[in-house]
Amino acid sequence: MGMGAQIGGPKGKRPQPVPVMNVTPLVDIALVVLIIFMVIVPMMDKGFWLNVPKKDPKAKADEPEDPDDEGPLVLTISSRGTIRVNKAILKRTDFATRLPRMLAAQDLPIVYFDAADDIPYGTAVEIMDLAKANGAKAIAMLTEPVAK
Repeated sequence: MGMGAQIGGPKGKRPQPVPVMNVTPLVDIALVVLIIFMVIVPMMDKGFWLNVPKKDPKAKADEPEDPDDEGPLVLTISSRGTIRVNKAILKRTDFATRLPRMLAAQDLPIVYFDAADDIPYGTAVEIMDLAKANGAKAIAMLTEPVAK
């Protein structure tokens, strides 16, 4: 008798072969693919890179607090359209001269951005573009209002 066929039929007539599917190779391939996935999935990188600034506790303990240090640069747009960097009011024409000097005084050229809820989207993007064009390497969006 051959593999994958059976001989059967009513008695008295010539027996006809009946095809039967052999599922053994299908199961073998499915098990091999399952083993391959079980080996490869744990090796896949599931993380992402996150750059967090490092604190140096010795440097902060040795240095006295600078009263003129205003902390990070926070770029705010009020509902009237007034642009502020920390406490200084800037005009759009002053960005090219004043913002690079403010960024040079910082350890990291990062600008924190906060805008009033009723500011048009185009205005907010335009101000962020101005900050980026004048030396800000990164712009971080603030999700909570800045304490005044």
